[in-house]
Amino acid sequence: MRARQWAIAYSFREPADYGVPELPAWTVRRRGRSGVSFAENEESGPFIRAENPVRVRR
Repeated sequence: MRARQWAIAYSFREPADYGVPELPAWTVRRRGRSGVSFAENEESGPFIRAENPVRVRR
C-alpha cells in the first residue's frame, strides 16, 4: 500500500503534503553476477541480502 501512496502523491504533489514519508536512501551492493544487498550507508553492513534474486511482473 505504501508504494501506491508514494506513486500517487509524487504524481500530483509533494509526498510530504499527504503525510507520506520520503523514500529511504539505501546503498545497493551487487555481489558477483546475481547477488544483491541493501545497506543504510557505505560503512554499515547489509540489513537484507539475496544471493539469487528473480525478476517478477506485476
